[in-house]
Amino acid sequence: MNAIEKASSDLNGNTQETRQDLHRTIDKVADQAQPLIDKVATRAHEGVDQVGERIEKVSDSMSKASERLMARGKQLGAACQRAGETGRDYVRERPAVSLLVAVAAGYGLSKLLGSRK
Repeated sequence: MNAIEKASSDLNGNTQETRQDLHRTIDKVADQAQPLIDKVATRAHEGVDQVGERIEKVSDSMSKASERLMARGKQLGAACQRAGETGRDYVRERPAVSLLVAVAAGYGLSKLLGSRK
């Protein structure tokens, strides 16, 4: 039994040393990996910030474009209203000429569309 107890004791000692070596190796790798992890995390944060800034710029540009389009739409609406008023005034002032222009336009359209048959 003495040989078995000695082998068991040697095995326990070797196991303890191996465990300690593994723990030291793990600690060493973790210490070396931490700066890399910090660097990756910093770059990830910077990337998120850059994407956020670009999104804000695009949003601002779209907002400005929308405002410009709305202003142009109001201008176009006002121009159409003025053109309609001008047309009504012209018909009130010159009904005979307006009627002749309408007849001529109708005749021209009928010839244009009638030639498609």
